[in-house]
Amino acid sequence: MTRRSGAYLAVGVALTAAYFALPRGGDAQSVLYDTIGGATVVAILAGIRLNRPATAVPWMLFAAANAVFVVGDVLYDVYPAAPSPSTADCFYLSGYPLLAAGLLVLIVRSGGHHRAAAVGEAAVATFAFALIQWVFVMHPALMGPGTEGARAVAATYAAGDVVLLAGFAGFSASSAWRRPAFLFLIAAVAFLLVGDEANSLAPQAYSQGAWVDSMWLMSYVMFGVTALHPGMREIGEPRRTPALRVSTWRITLLTLAILTPAGVLLTQWVRGGNLEVPAVVAAMVLIVALVVWRLTGILRALERLRVRERAARTEAQESRERLQEQNERLREADRLKDEFVALISHDLRTPLTSIIGYTELAREEVPDAPLDDERRGYLEVVARSAERLLRLVDDLLFVARLQAGKGLDLTVADLDLAAVAEQAVREAQPRAAGRDLELRLSADSRPVPVRADRGRVFQLLDNLVANAIKFTPPGGEIEVHVEHAGDSAVLEVRDTGIGLDPEEAERLFDRFYRTTRAVESQIPGTGLGLYIARAITEAHGGRISAGARRGGGTVFRIELPTTSPHPAGEPELVA
Repeated sequence: MTRRSGAYLAVGVALTAAYFALPRGGDAQSVLYDTIGGATVVAILAGIRLNRPATAVPWMLFAAANAVFVVGDVLYDVYPAAPSPSTADCFYLSGYPLLAAGLLVLIVRSGGHHRAAAVGEAAVATFAFALIQWVFVMHPALMGPGTEGARAVAATYAAGDVVLLAGFAGFSASSAWRRPAFLFLIAAVAFLLVGDEANSLAPQAYSQGAWVDSMWLMSYVMFGVTALHPGMREIGEPRRTPALRVSTWRITLLTLAILTPAGVLLTQWVRGGNLEVPAVVAAMVLIVALVVWRLTGILRALERLRVRERAARTEAQESRERLQEQNERLREADRLKDEFVALISHDLRTPLTSIIGYTELAREEVPDAPLDDERRGYLEVVARSAERLLRLVDDLLFVARLQAGKGLDLTVADLDLAAVAEQAVREAQPRAAGRDLELRLSADSRPVPVRADRGRVFQLLDNLVANAIKFTPPGGEIEVHVEHAGDSAVLEVRDTGIGLDPEEAERLFDRFYRTTRAVESQIPGTGLGLYIARAITEAHGGRISAGARRGGGTVFRIELPTTSPHPAGEPELVA
């Protein structure tokens, strides 16, 4: 509740309490009663101006209805003993169609009239209430004492309540009940209906200041609270509403509606009055017809749901089968690709080995056929390119062997990891110097013993150092660090290169994966070096990780156990 509507409610409740504190039947009570009603009309008009609903028509109708009620109150105060039907009665009765019309406009604006099922349930409730009104209020009023005009007016008041309830029940056909402002509107109509019903059951007992006045006063107050609440502009807005569900309260409503005719007859029989058989039968036929229609709709909706569920299950099963078939095809394609890569790589290795060998022979100095600098440069280019291709082929064969599940053969021995790192750094120095990079080793003064395959560990270090050289711009630094860390030997390769994004650190060791920065920088590569590094590390029971270096660059960290988890010579299977 907003501050504005909350303040109006608080003042309205306080004035209602003050009404009953005043002398009963006095002019002060009359003036205060009429003031509260008039303030409601002003509040509704102010709410229209402040909240600017999409259509002001229903709220103008509510204002007009409350205005004619106020006029009726004033006329009643001036002529309290006027014979019925009086001018005040005419104003009172004209307010009910205005209220019902306002509710109808809101229903149509919100699109609730298109929901036949909910409209049918509202009609069931209306017919049940109309039967009760006819048997216990309207018919006794028509058959009671007084002039024909007075009896007709009394019956018309009860009929007005039926019309008002019909509009009120119609809101179950829209989603308006989900809004706070609609709850206040419910309260306004409910207070009015309770007051009318209490007065209809004992019209002769009413006098100014009776408790029933509190119901009518609170109805005035709640109409004003509704209009001042900002949510009032949403009540009549078209909005997609959820499908009706077979909820407990809906089943309860239909059950009570069916039992209403029997309850009316039983009540009349207990009271010893005349049984209204024709009216009860007519209402029962209408109610039962609507309930059967509603239950038929529910059963049809359930059948449609079952049909859709079976179709969805069939479609899901077909999708699963298609997905399994596609997965099988993908696995077969992946297997054929690995076999093809292994076959081609193996076939490429032999001619590359020959090219490298004959290139080395051609580069040798022969006394009777010396090479000039130009031809020697050509041969060196051929040799470097052939060696690069050979390394690529070796990597492809390595990966193909792992993917085929053949595992990685290890010949472990006691090694000094610092010594292996020193050799890797020494052999990589020419490559680092060629790119204007500073490559250095930092290690413990004492040995860092591990049990590992020397060739594989050297391959691991060579891949990491080559990777750092490739991704570090000229003028950068690369540091290879080796140390003890508890029961593990730790090796780190730190560079000041292009670095990597944190979200790519986990995928960095996937097969053929290349980082976004590497692709954007157009740095050549296959994405196999780090995959091979991880395979070698895990084959030795270690783990490898990558992260950003403080100040820029990347740090690769390898942790190897000081004792190998596998006996010497036993092959390590790598998944």
